[in-house]
Amino acid sequence: MSTSRLVAVVLLLAVLGVIMVASASLPVAAVRYENPTYLLWKHLIALGMGLIVFVIFWKLDYRALLRADHILLLAALGLTALTLVPGLSMRGSWLRLPGPFQLQPTEFLKFSLIVSFAAFSIRKGDRIRDFSDGVLPVLILTAISALMALKQSDFAMASIFWLIALYMLYVGGARLTHLFGVLGALVPVLALLLITAPYRFGRLLAFLDPFQYSTTEGYQLIQSLTAIGSGGIFGRGLGASRAKLLFLPEPYNDFIFAIIGEELGLVGGLCVIGLFVYLTWAGYTIALRAPDRFGMLLASGITFTIASQAAINIGVACGILPVTGLTLPFISYGGSSLIVSLAMAGTLLNIAQRGSHEDVSRLWGRDGRPSLSRPRYA
Repeated sequence: MSTSRLVAVVLLLAVLGVIMVASASLPVAAVRYENPTYLLWKHLIALGMGLIVFVIFWKLDYRALLRADHILLLAALGLTALTLVPGLSMRGSWLRLPGPFQLQPTEFLKFSLIVSFAAFSIRKGDRIRDFSDGVLPVLILTAISALMALKQSDFAMASIFWLIALYMLYVGGARLTHLFGVLGALVPVLALLLITAPYRFGRLLAFLDPFQYSTTEGYQLIQSLTAIGSGGIFGRGLGASRAKLLFLPEPYNDFIFAIIGEELGLVGGLCVIGLFVYLTWAGYTIALRAPDRFGMLLASGITFTIASQAAINIGVACGILPVTGLTLPFISYGGSSLIVSLAMAGTLLNIAQRGSHEDVSRLWGRDGRPSLSRPRYA
């Protein structure tokens, strides 16, 4: 596939992010920081750093990640653990950096888990089908990562970690019986986590009937739906959002898609969804044509993660899913999320430019997963 089209889509999403963050953040920044462009400048600085990372991961051979996966993972786990140390973190999730900047280590841990699980599948080979040798180590690592995210009250990121783990095990060739068993064990744990945390349970109840909780947990969802509905087909116009005028919490972050729907309308929202659909198609095409098994697993995991996070964020804004707190990749305000998203996109391009020009989908197994014994991915 043409890498230039993929670059264009990634840059278009990033530019759209700048435009929408500029529009959505001005009222909040003016009140909170007494500087309307405060959040926009931070976002632009993060974008500049992200583009540098994007080019580095595009040009650096992705196979270097196979040799450095342990270093990347330990560094991400260590940084995440530091957020649990009093005095080093802000709101329990971000590490303090010099100046007005913060770092959210769980975003980097998300990428490192994809790399680590892909490398793990390569090293295990056929042994990935053995539960104790192939599946259990992945579950232990994911549980540790998810527990640290839960300690930060980041249930959404913990869920993303588990989605990544189960998907990477599936694509890596783990037995379906093992995966269904893990899913069966996770369901009661998920229910327990929802019941024991009042704010999570409140979000679930508000999702089922937001108007009954219009002044509490359902407030964000009602404001989001109102914003999207008021946009109509073509929107109120860029910069004309009313929800961002301190009615909708986090209009430049978790609920930026609501501002897109209000200002650019149904047409603008569908264009954004279309860009993510194309990015997903391109990512899986790259995975199909990857020159080796590690490239296939890495491209597939990255694509799944970006697509899942985008779908969840948009689903939350539209009231299809309960409120979670995940960002919209490339678009939402948030330096760590933006930099990691661009790093993953750069890795996809790296795999694409070293991949085959031949569609090798016929070499995949009948179950839709790559053959473990295929020489091409040995």
